[in-house]
Amino acid sequence: MVKPKSLDPTIVDAASLFDASEVIAERISRSKVTIDYSKLRECLDSLRRQHGWRPASPNTIVLSIDPNSEGQRRFQDMLRHAGFEVDVVHFRDTFVSVPPGRSPNEMSSKPIVSLAPRIAYVAGLMARFDDPQLLVISHGFELYGPLIDLRRRLASSRVGIAYFGSLLDYRWKLAGLFDGKLDVEFFDLDLHSDDLLGVDLVGRTGVAPDARNGLGRF
Repeated sequence: MVKPKSLDPTIVDAASLFDASEVIAERISRSKVTIDYSKLRECLDSLRRQHGWRPASPNTIVLSIDPNSEGQRRFQDMLRHAGFEVDVVHFRDTFVSVPPGRSPNEMSSKPIVSLAPRIAYVAGLMARFDDPQLLVISHGFELYGPLIDLRRRLASSRVGIAYFGSLLDYRWKLAGLFDGKLDVEFFDLDLHSDDLLGVDLVGRTGVAPDARNGLGRF
């Protein structure tokens, strides 16, 4: 059976980025930190070029939405204008399951949202192609297994994560993402945070890390 031609997506986890903006705002005592999505798309496209990747096809952002929210519909329009294809998921479908027999009302904290299962499914679909180049923007360690498996299953593929290194799940460091022990490439958006967020995350740590193998500030 002949595999179809390659596909080279950039997949953005919007829930992960929203959580990052909230955490950063809390740490710097601001009411709000906003991501510039036009600059984010340009940054991701530039990172692909700089490191010898093919151009993104498609540039997709995955959203957890309330379909009745006019504000969220406007947000989707803004993302399309910024050059993203929008993949929407109903917000209830993105809640992490509570323990068996429990209801969400019994839990003390607000529901945790995760788009990792949907992105992991996309990673699995990439195995149908000859030499896909998949770049994922998410902090979630739930993606570790699917991304590693894709890279090892297809030796000619390229798999990467782009995210704010200071906010990644700590297990990525333990797994060796920052020191070249994994076959997954890492692009540190901390280095571009001033442009994307208006906040210099590198300057706040006092360290100028290397985007490929740094993050000694952890």
